[in-house]
Amino acid sequence: MKIFTPLSAICLLSVPLVSHAQLSNAQEKDPYASIYDHVIQQNADNAVQYCADLQTSLESKSSDVRHQAFVQLAEGWGRVQASYILGDYDMNAMDYPLMVDYFHSGNENIHESIERLVGRDSKPSTALYKNSYKTMGAIDSVMFSGEWSERRKEFAEVMVANVCKRFTQISDGYKANRDAFLFDVDRGLSLVVNAEIEHIYKTRDWRIAQVSGLTKANLGETKPEHQQYPYSEASWAFIGGILETNKQLLGEDQQPNVATIAYEKHGKEGIHAVQVALASSLEAYKNTPVDHNFNLNDMIPIFQGLLDVQKAFYRHLVSQIGVSANLIDADGD
Repeated sequence: MKIFTPLSAICLLSVPLVSHAQLSNAQEKDPYASIYDHVIQQNADNAVQYCADLQTSLESKSSDVRHQAFVQLAEGWGRVQASYILGDYDMNAMDYPLMVDYFHSGNENIHESIERLVGRDSKPSTALYKNSYKTMGAIDSVMFSGEWSERRKEFAEVMVANVCKRFTQISDGYKANRDAFLFDVDRGLSLVVNAEIEHIYKTRDWRIAQVSGLTKANLGETKPEHQQYPYSEASWAFIGGILETNKQLLGEDQQPNVATIAYEKHGKEGIHAVQVALASSLEAYKNTPVDHNFNLNDMIPIFQGLLDVQKAFYRHLVSQIGVSANLIDADGD
């Protein structure tokens, strides 16, 4: 018969604590868990908070407070969209991005529609019957295209509540699908990398080239009114969010992340090529004049930087880390 002394009990109780600490440490070093927890989930959680902040700001008499809250949410939304993979785990979540932001979808002029509705007597909850009328672009229009009024505030309240609902669904969806992501990390990595490539392309083409006159179809014809959020001028913050998420995922100083996985898979050359191109894009972004208004000459450096990032993904990284990339206009043609 074994005799357990108080010291024995203390030793036994301490074993699970040590094991738990070791497990937590291992999870912190796991690049896949880090990508999910510290980038994908954290950015989604932040967007929920930023949206709540925007709701609160609607009560403020300060236009600066309202504007800053919207710009913060636009940047947070850019971070979420840069690595959006929830739709691959939950079919219901495939359309959440469209319910948050109708940019580059459909032919309806949302601004003109919102202005007509504001000018009528119908209740906002009834007037805003389309999903496209309750998105980030609609909020940009109702809050910043005209003089702030009680009528515009009532419309904004309905729109912002809808967007906040979607961000909460995204955050909750990621919480529910963490195990699925970590169960098949190769699939998860492929989804993340393809999301990066997709939104690097869309940012370069939709949010910069088509606005600044850098496509074959509109060469030299700058149209700042076609930017994502023309009235608040928060489009630049959204682009910054896209770039910052890629830095989180790829940056040498942000490990463990995709860079860590690349080293493990002997993809050092590939990750270095992407990091160099991304660093150039970030520098171009930060050095762009504040009053650029999507001027063609001011946009060329960041346009070229994003094109180089996209090429580096295709030509150097994806094959080295075993990812099948979806081909999206890799050479900008």
